[in-house]
Amino acid sequence: MKSSSAAGSSAGKEERSKPSTKKPSSFYMKQMRAALAAAGYVKHETWVLPENRSLLKQMEQQLRQPILAGSFMSEKYMSAGNNWTIDRLFTALQALDEVVSQEITLSLVQGSESSIKLEMNEFGGLPIYIAVVGEQIIVDTVLVDIDSISDVRAFNDAVLRSRELFPLSSIGIESMPNGQTVYNMFGALSSDSSLTNVVTEIKTLVDNVHRASEAFEHFFK
Repeated sequence: MKSSSAAGSSAGKEERSKPSTKKPSSFYMKQMRAALAAAGYVKHETWVLPENRSLLKQMEQQLRQPILAGSFMSEKYMSAGNNWTIDRLFTALQALDEVVSQEITLSLVQGSESSIKLEMNEFGGLPIYIAVVGEQIIVDTVLVDIDSISDVRAFNDAVLRSRELFPLSSIGIESMPNGQTVYNMFGALSSDSSLTNVVTEIKTLVDNVHRASEAFEHFFK
């Protein structure tokens, strides 16, 4: 996996230099569960091996779609079959129901390496950035700036021990153009992934940001 520093152009980084206003993780989780229930989905507890959690997350997104011809959509459904460019991905994301209904505000951030910005309006405008970097799609967001951490050494230790807490996501540190140091949460997937898998990565990152905000809350000033 490449560093999250590849995830945005200088223009994108400048937009992320100011951390967004924090809200309790419970608020975001309540909103998400209410939205899923309103859409007609039901919760079902499942027990799997730890190494299969990421696969289960992908299958969950597929099972939120109608069954085609009475059979489950498998590997062909999961792969886009060709590599995304930032412009093609931006156009595809514009057609999402959440974008059309303005639950997500979508914009293209121009720069030396263009990126896509998604503002998750149902989650306080949480900004998510997407970049296509070679054979990878990087999805990332600012988790917290270093000046908002009460004990940086202890926080770094906790982050390094958190691998199992946030499926499909990692946490890295990055210097912004204005000199500010921030912790990013990010994920990566192949640039030939299906749109469904890209959306899964976005939603998983949002979910993991909420989990991280709750798990690390005692480190925040």
